[in-house]
Amino acid sequence: MDARQRLAIWAGTLVVVLAAAAFAWHSPRNGLEQAGAGSLFVPLPDRVNRILQPAPPVAADAPLLIVIENTPEARPQSGLADACLVYALPTEARITRFLAEFCDKAPAVVGPVRSVRRYMLDIASDAGAILVHAGYSAEALALITARKLPVLNEFWTPGAFWRDSTRQMPHNLYTGLDRLRAALAKKPIAVHRGALPYTLAPVSAEVPPDATPAMSVSLDYGPLYAVRYHYDAVGRRYPREQDGKPHLDADGRQIAPASVLVVFVHWWYVQVNGTQESKIDTVGNGRLVVLTGGTLSEGTWTRPGGGPLKLQDARGRPIVLPPGPVWIEFFPTDQPFAVQPETPR
Repeated sequence: MDARQRLAIWAGTLVVVLAAAAFAWHSPRNGLEQAGAGSLFVPLPDRVNRILQPAPPVAADAPLLIVIENTPEARPQSGLADACLVYALPTEARITRFLAEFCDKAPAVVGPVRSVRRYMLDIASDAGAILVHAGYSAEALALITARKLPVLNEFWTPGAFWRDSTRQMPHNLYTGLDRLRAALAKKPIAVHRGALPYTLAPVSAEVPPDATPAMSVSLDYGPLYAVRYHYDAVGRRYPREQDGKPHLDADGRQIAPASVLVVFVHWWYVQVNGTQESKIDTVGNGRLVVLTGGTLSEGTWTRPGGGPLKLQDARGRPIVLPPGPVWIEFFPTDQPFAVQPETPR
């Protein structure tokens, strides 16, 4: 066999090997997407797809959702009166905890900051926000690690947090918007843009036809955490009460959103390695109550697996609210919820 024959055999073998490798590369056993019948699209491995796709934006001004504690030892909190959006969520023993976002204000002191739960990560992901927290449940840590979620954790970003020596641990950890932005400037975090589950419009926005008078509502989360909103027609706000007292910020201002959304959810807890963990079912659908302008209207919330959360009125239209701060209360379906149509005389 001469050199030309050996070269031809070698070349033929190489073609066969390359063809087999190409077939294996595109094989569905590798978990790759396959093109539909008649499609000219040639699928690429996920790794290559990620390289070819544009990277998510690195947003120095990305929304920040800060986990704020609400035990009696944590009150009064700092910064809540300046938040443009607050989510209230029950945790273990139905102790509520807040996720606060700040739009046109950047308070220098926010807190006390506490740990995160799985459903808080879901809410932050829907909004395209970076979650700010101190610690985590086992489930939340596993999700942060597996999905590389955008978070600012006090354990990993100590310079953005400090302890107030006048308060007891662990109810004394604080942060500030300037410190958080400085931390992001040093170490940017890529985020996928999200959206809020409602829109804001002028005060003259149409009142839903099914709206009924509702001057005050009560949400009984449980002892020490029962909430009442009573509408102030002059200021067009809903001053918040908690545990029978005005809910005040550390500077003495009463927290008073312009609108309150009550999302009724199933709440329960499980034991994980001997530790109790709170759960909220944020996938599926349920009842929504919208409080704005002294009226109450019904709606629904939906969130398919993978999100995002959608809020709609009784006619299936998006929720439109007047300008001003919004509080979204995730409220257990098995707890008392009461409405008082008029102010008692």
